[in-house]
Amino acid sequence: MEPTAAGSDTTSQLLPDDVLANILGRLPPRSLAAARCVCADWRAGIDDRRLLRSDLLPLSLVGIFICYGDLWFPEFFSRPPMSTTSSAATSGKLSFLPPEYQYICDHCNSLLLVGFSVINPATQQWSPLPSLSDTFT
Repeated sequence: MEPTAAGSDTTSQLLPDDVLANILGRLPPRSLAAARCVCADWRAGIDDRRLLRSDLLPLSLVGIFICYGDLWFPEFFSRPPMSTTSSAATSGKLSFLPPEYQYICDHCNSLLLVGFSVINPATQQWSPLPSLSDTFT
């Protein structure tokens, strides 16, 4: 038997809010975030009891870097800042790097691989990759 929209309403009403909150509170953060999408009652229960820590939620997208094949420097596209304080927080300019470190080779989890350095544009920190040992050359 497939659940219906009406059936899901009755199911959420069968469990007292405290019991449901206790069950949901035992879920890992990723599953708890997914459980917020089940219905409005679950979302309200999770949000009202602050079961999901906001520091574990995914951060919003500030912008994206685009590297065109024929251009040397990457372009940074973002929405206009909502306030003047957030505009200085994240910039797409890689001006803090030496000029030879301007070509983005790859990226992962908001870090950039530029040349032989790993860069965090949000903090403007960068670190060169360790050199290869003689066994790999």
